[in-house]
Amino acid sequence: MTAVTLTAARGVLRARLDRPELRNAVTPELLDGLHAALDSAEADPHCRVLVLSARGEDFCAGTDLSDGVPAEVPEPGADELPYWKLLDRLTRTPVVTVALVDGHATAGGVGLAAACDLVIAGPRARFRLTEALVGLVPAMALPFVARRTGEQRAFSATLLAEALDAAGAVAAGLADTAADDAEQALRRALVELSRVDRPTAGALKEYRARLFPRDERLGLDAGRAFLDRLTDPAVHRLIGERAA
Repeated sequence: MTAVTLTAARGVLRARLDRPELRNAVTPELLDGLHAALDSAEADPHCRVLVLSARGEDFCAGTDLSDGVPAEVPEPGADELPYWKLLDRLTRTPVVTVALVDGHATAGGVGLAAACDLVIAGPRARFRLTEALVGLVPAMALPFVARRTGEQRAFSATLLAEALDAAGAVAAGLADTAADDAEQALRRALVELSRVDRPTAGALKEYRARLFPRDERLGLDAGRAFLDRLTDPAVHRLIGERAA
């Protein structure tokens, strides 16, 4: 069973997170599927927009901790972790990226949405950074959330594990549009995006990255900060208690 289903039409590639039984959690298969979606979008010169959406009640539940801490946790190394690479790539690809969130975006799922150029929130959308509840730090998601909301708003939402509905997400800057009909809002956005060609959108994204640069070592530091907490025995106990 594929973790991500792709459909393409009229310059738009749609990548649907397709493992609702896993709450569309971040797994190696999901990351591979989303990187493959970016590969396809970038390889097609006619593709202007990549839309991330999801099947089921969850947009994305973040790292899969349903069975506790994974048996194999990567060692901090000289390379950035795949999740960070995906979020960074979503911000830098010349293709416009749109997150259509009409379900629960939790923990790393919030980061996945926040890394996209536009976020459309439907009536079922809920955004919540829950890492602190199990002793973790959303080290890799937080820079992308803060890019949208500002530092203090991202910090307080993390510390309080604050749940935001669609309107609250727009007020916080986490989403760009709240709509009762998310698909209709997406269609309107795609019409508006059709007025800007891919090279121009790519140039705008490239200039934004130069105007507001990230520290080149941030990806490595964020990965280490996340793994430091994930390998802490006290955190294991907290995660185990919530998984039980």
